[in-house]
Amino acid sequence: MSASDLCATEDTVLLLLDYLVDPLLPARPSSRDTPSESLQQSVAKQVHAVVLLYNYYHIKQHRQLKLAVVLKPTLLAHMKLLQRSNDSELDDPDKQLSVTEKKIMDACDISNSLDASKDIPSTEGWPISKVAVLLIDSRKENCFLKHSSMTEGVFSLIEKDLDVSSCISEVMSEGKQKRKKIKVTRNFFEDAVDEDTLQQVAFSAVKEAADGKGINQNELIIIRSDVAYSLSKEKTMARFYIMQCKESKSDDVFEIPIRDAIDSLQGPLVTKSSGKWTVTQVVDYFHLLPYAGIMSDWLSRRKYAEAIIFVVVSK
Repeated sequence: MSASDLCATEDTVLLLLDYLVDPLLPARPSSRDTPSESLQQSVAKQVHAVVLLYNYYHIKQHRQLKLAVVLKPTLLAHMKLLQRSNDSELDDPDKQLSVTEKKIMDACDISNSLDASKDIPSTEGWPISKVAVLLIDSRKENCFLKHSSMTEGVFSLIEKDLDVSSCISEVMSEGKQKRKKIKVTRNFFEDAVDEDTLQQVAFSAVKEAADGKGINQNELIIIRSDVAYSLSKEKTMARFYIMQCKESKSDDVFEIPIRDAIDSLQGPLVTKSSGKWTVTQVVDYFHLLPYAGIMSDWLSRRKYAEAIIFVVVSK
């Protein structure tokens, strides 16, 4: 690839910031004005996405590039460290760093652990920290995706983090006769997170995400399960399920063709059109990237199986 075909590091990061972060910022921000806590949290999530997109996915496609963090003046109000008047060491990072700066460090740690120099991350021994579900319709053609739940303006699967409380809840729901108090220990948590519990957490996540859409657990069936690296927490995995709703639902539940979602994950993050660099639709679906290979494999196997059935029936 020639230099003219590669967007400069700073320009790429600025494009991502313009696309994902700028819509949340005031038109005339001031470093003197302290943003509200909710705005700080929202901006931090968007910046986290930008750092992940550049420092892992963009560098993975262009390995001659280096890790980078490029910020804009409009973000100064969200940066405590940059506003410090001296270079002394941080005594208490939790108090001296802003939520955005913590998210930047977190995204850098995740990117480093995934290692863009490798085609596939080395994930051996990484624990499962969440479940992720691709919910599809009865015809296996369309899927249900959440929008702006993890990153504003970006689609994502149905996801739910694992924690002690959620696992206890699902274990108790399986056996309501267990009314005695449970002592919460690390061993309990490790024992609780077996496949049955993971599936119950997945069903619970679908119930929460599809609330009011008329989807019941007895209508759902798991047709594929796998594991993938997580973008939520450093050196952790996600238990991934493809879950089918056996009953027909209205089109407003399963709005996105599965093939379109998979195709949206192909190609670069930025592209040049008419002499101008722009963000591609990969950014709009990047939360699906850890599962792209699994989804593509499932879809190709399904098409192959259907082709065989068609040939046999035709004969």
